[in-house]
Amino acid sequence: MISYADFVTILFAAFVLLYASARPKERIAVHALVKPAPVPVPAAPIAPPPPQILIELHRILSPEQANGLLRFSTEPRGITITLNESGCFKPGKADIQRDAVPAFEKIAAILSGYKNHILLEGHTDSLPIRNNRFRSNWELSMARSISVMQLMESSSSLPPERFSVGGSADNAPKSSNDTPDGRAQNRRVDIIVLDSPSPGLTLSSMALPQETPVSLP
Repeated sequence: MISYADFVTILFAAFVLLYASARPKERIAVHALVKPAPVPVPAAPIAPPPPQILIELHRILSPEQANGLLRFSTEPRGITITLNESGCFKPGKADIQRDAVPAFEKIAAILSGYKNHILLEGHTDSLPIRNNRFRSNWELSMARSISVMQLMESSSSLPPERFSVGGSADNAPKSSNDTPDGRAQNRRVDIIVLDSPSPGLTLSSMALPQETPVSLP
């Protein structure tokens, strides 16, 4: 026969076992009720609106852009207006063709309303040149930049201190010089509207940066 003390001891042990077996279930229930906080999703960045000067260039030069005479792009230095050689210059020449003059005059008229410094860069393909006027592509690319500067100065009274000119020959290609199409893309003049009114040009800043084509609705 079990004594009263033994019965109390056995009953207490039974309660301890029941309590111990119930604790994992409680922990599972508590974990089920606690849900992790949702991770906030960052909002998509809003692209800044294009500068007014770019909007004006697109609006006034849309016919020239449509016929392939020029195109726009942006880069860390500012806005680049690229004019193809085929519509602006004869091969091996630095004189601006008559049909291209109105495009340069439009560009000059627009830029005269702003204070940004203007960098003109002439570029050629890799085919060597040597004629009665130019001994190298360096001379040809620089001469084309100077021709553009002179036309823009005279047509809109842009002061010469607004300009910097340079010629890169074939050292800043847009495409491969191994194909006719690639060489055609490389023969060009870039009008770069710098972000700053002051030129602030260094050798590193004149290196060809990555450009982003621009197309406004």
